[in-house]
Amino acid sequence: MGLYTFNLLRAIFSLDKENEYHIFYNARRRLNAPEFKEYGNVAVHHFQWPNRFLNLSLRFLRRPKIDKLIFDEKRCDLFFMPNLNFAALSLDTKLVTVVHDLSFEHFPECFSYKTRLWHRLINPRALLYRADHIIAISEHTRDDLNETYQVSASKMTVVYPGLTIDPGDNAYGDDGAVSASLRMIGSNYILYFGALDARKNLESLVEAYELYATDVGNKGSLPNLVLAGARGSATLRLKKQIAKSKLRDKIFLLENPSEEEKHYLYLRAALFVYPSFYEGFGFPPLEAYAHSVPAIVSSASSMPEVCGGAAFLVNPWNIVEIKEGMRIMLNDTALRKKYIEAGKKRLEQFSWQKCAQEVLQVFKKL
Repeated sequence: MGLYTFNLLRAIFSLDKENEYHIFYNARRRLNAPEFKEYGNVAVHHFQWPNRFLNLSLRFLRRPKIDKLIFDEKRCDLFFMPNLNFAALSLDTKLVTVVHDLSFEHFPECFSYKTRLWHRLINPRALLYRADHIIAISEHTRDDLNETYQVSASKMTVVYPGLTIDPGDNAYGDDGAVSASLRMIGSNYILYFGALDARKNLESLVEAYELYATDVGNKGSLPNLVLAGARGSATLRLKKQIAKSKLRDKIFLLENPSEEEKHYLYLRAALFVYPSFYEGFGFPPLEAYAHSVPAIVSSASSMPEVCGGAAFLVNPWNIVEIKEGMRIMLNDTALRKKYIEAGKKRLEQFSWQKCAQEVLQVFKKL
């Protein structure tokens, strides 16, 4: 959420020189947060309340009013929340909030007890009822909000986020600069990149890879499988599954790779596979597009919408179909080229300037 907020705010500030913007953040210690000093109409307000105390006070006492913390006498016309969070505002202050997904509703097992409690205390249903307008980052999220919380479509606007990727600026362009563990992976592998969560369906991906190996026959010509991303709810199960696999020497699990390592992995992949059960948006396939890697993605949730016909779709509940997708996409040169070119074109739909313009239109309507 941090990158989304930073990139969106920077684009908004670059476009809008008329309105005043006041950024609120709370932390006991001063964070290394951007202050946007290059914009004359932007001010940052740092408060040092104990977070737990502030959140509980906002939730149960509806105090303090955040707009009153920032302004002594002036009125805050609109409060923008780039993600669901605790908030208490004066009744005459308009509220616009962004909803990225409802994974915490549909896949609570992917979250820690602490995070599940945090979402429960926020009370998303009540927060969205209070909001004057809601920005959904995909049509799927909009429809999910309507079905799950009965939010009226007239109260929501779909605004796609932008994408910031520069695969040419890669600190690990030279193999000699990378760690030994990355060099062991080689190149032309099958890559998954994203959170190592249960909803990402990675155990099925490993099973599909094992099925594909039986088709290939010759283990020496079988590309490696690389699963990389932030440690999540499926990490331990994946480690056990890989340890039991006959292909354990061909499957690599990389936890919490750096941004530079991410680019390195994309640049050397032959195929990207993303068989997720549920996504509010889903950035990784677009990152694959930016690195000229053809993608296989799930046909569920937001993925067909976001990928826009530029990826090979598979049923995430069908392991054989995932396996067949890998076989086809690794061997059909013409099809690979088609999807690579389509992916590059699809990326043109996602820019932070376009996102900021559409968000500003929402602001102006209120």
